Amino acid sequence: MIKMSLQERTEWIKDFRQRFSRDVELLYRVEPFWRTCNQCNSGYCCSHKTLFVLRSQGNPYDAEEWWLQLEYVRDYFTNAQKKQLIKNILSTRPACIFLFGTHCSVHPARAWACRIHPYTIIYRPATYHLFPANEIALPSCPSMATSFGIKQGSLVVQSPQPLERYAESNLVKIKLRKRKPIWVIDATLYMEEYQQHIPRQLKRSIGEMEELLILARQAGGKDEEILSSYVELKQGLVRLSNGQVAFRD
Repeated sequence: MIKMSLQERTEWIKDFRQRFSRDVELLYRVEPFWRTCNQCNSGYCCSHKTLFVLRSQGNPYDAEEWWLQLEYVRDYFTNAQKKQLIKNILSTRPACIFLFGTHCSVHPARAWACRIHPYTIIYRPATYHLFPANEIALPSCPSMATSFGIKQGSLVVQSPQPLERYAESNLVKIKLRKRKPIWVIDATLYMEEYQQHIPRQLKRSIGEMEELLILARQAGGKDEEILSSYVELKQGLVRLSNGQVAFRD
C-alpha cells in the first residue's frame, strides 16, 4: 500500500486515467467493433443492475472518485444541470444519478468502474471484485447483444484465454463463443496498480471525509444539503448530534 493524502490520491487517479485512456484509444483503432460502445445512445450500462457499474462494489464510488466527479459538477454544471442532478437523487429510479437522459453528465470525470466496462479482462485475482479473474461479462446492451449471440437484458460470462498480445500495450486478442476473435484490454496491471494506491479497505480519516462533504455542498448549488447528504450516505457516514460526521458501525 502506498500512503498518500486524499488530494495526492485524486491527482494520481487523473494520471492513471490518462494512461488507461491511451489503451482505450488504441483499442478503438485496432478493434472497430468497440466504436459502437464509444458512440452509445442508450445509457443501458448506467441504468441496469445486471452490470457491475451499478452494483455495490462500483456504485457508490470510492471517496477519490467522488471527489473528481464533484469537482466536475462544481466547475462545469449549469444551475439547470445541478437541478437535474438533485432530481435524479430524489427519484427512485435504479439508474446512476449522473445519467441524464441516455448520456453520462460527468463523462470526462467518470469513475474507474465505469471506464473499464465492457471491454476489459484481468488474468489474476483482484481484491476489487469488479469482475473475477479470467472472466469477461458480455454486454447485453441493445447495440451489442446480437453481436455476441445473447439476449438483450441477459448477462453471459465467458473465460477466454489470450491468443495474442498487441506490442507495447495492454491489448489482448481473445476468442469468444459465437463470434470471431476480438481485441480487448488486459486490465490486470491497471487493477493491481489501483489496489496499491486505493486499497479496498483503505482507512480514510474523518477530516478527509469532511473535506469531501464540503466539496459536495459547493457542487450542490442551492440544493447543497441534498447532494452532501447523498454522498454522506454512500460513503458510509453518519451525522452526529453535534454536527460532526463519523463512520457508521
